[in-house]
Amino acid sequence: MAIEVKLPRVNNFCCCCTLKCGVIAIAVVFMVINLLLGLYVIVAHALDIRELRPFRIADLFLDTVLIILCIILLVGAIKGKYMYCMIWVYGTTVFVTGVIIISIIASSLRAANRPEAVHRLGFMWTGRAIECGLLVYGVIVVNSFAQSLRDPDNPLLHSPYSHVEEPEAI
Repeated sequence: MAIEVKLPRVNNFCCCCTLKCGVIAIAVVFMVINLLLGLYVIVAHALDIRELRPFRIADLFLDTVLIILCIILLVGAIKGKYMYCMIWVYGTTVFVTGVIIISIIASSLRAANRPEAVHRLGFMWTGRAIECGLLVYGVIVVNSFAQSLRDPDNPLLHSPYSHVEEPEAI
């Protein structure tokens, strides 16, 4: 007996944009965010503001991977390629898992017998929770867009206001 797991599907991005517009926005926003985070790590190390630890190198690697995945997603959204969108979905799932694992290890090493590190860890986990939450929503939107590419006859997936129901006649 096989277990089938399906992601939830949405009809729109942020209640009013089409899925294609939302997928392009997701690709651009996360590409810019991770590019800025990666540049921060590089510039901070070059200016000797922060030392380059193994966890920062791993985080820089993951940021680079997500930038590449966002480029693939951007091409997939513009050209309407199902496989490119699904590469982003699976790659982002691995990215979120990697970020959580690195954060757990880094916070356990950083907070060992140092109560002054609690505020830094709070800020780090807040940022990670926001980033991962937005990425999970992005995975749902991109998966919905990819499934609509496989099923082009579904008119609900192409209407920007399909979540609004018509009023019933009395």
